[in-house]
Amino acid sequence: MPRLAFVVVGHVDHGKSTLVGRLLADTGAVEPGRVEKARRICEERRRSFEYAFLLDALEEVQLQGVTIDMTEARFRWRDRDYLVIDAPGHQEFVRNMITGAAHADAALLLVDAKEGVQEQSCRHAYLLSFLGIKHVAVVVSKMDLVDWSEERFIEIRRQFEEFLPRLNMKDVQFIPVSALNGDANSVPITRD
Repeated sequence: MPRLAFVVVGHVDHGKSTLVGRLLADTGAVEPGRVEKARRICEERRRSFEYAFLLDALEEVQLQGVTIDMTEARFRWRDRDYLVIDAPGHQEFVRNMITGAAHADAALLLVDAKEGVQEQSCRHAYLLSFLGIKHVAVVVSKMDLVDWSEERFIEIRRQFEEFLPRLNMKDVQFIPVSALNGDANSVPITRD
């Protein structure tokens, strides 16, 4: 099977690096020493462990808690190779987001369950469409913070679907997750 490259985009602090770090940890793509190093950094800063640190290799990124540049990681799962590209969410780094997305076959667009669709969420969706990425999963992240509310999930999906017809995306799926807890199946959320 050919390698699948996908980019992870979305508004700042909606959980992109946490999701990617969790994905890499759960698929065994991160060497054990790296997990311990991230745990040690968190302890030194008197913060709880963050999966985002598994991806944010730059000390500056770890100190600021902000993804500045795109980061790529490779992993293998179920006999397929993947390239995941973690793109920054800050408006100031949109050029870096475009650079990462230009190399992707598909995308995960994260939307924080509490904050909902933001300006940068929409901007990233438009840029993905402009770059020709037709397969997108809108990942409603941090569902644990809204007690896995099906109502909230549907509301966010409707917010996003308002501008979806203006985009050239053929395959858009909506997925509720809690990357922090490594959970995507806590509640059966149905599609209308």
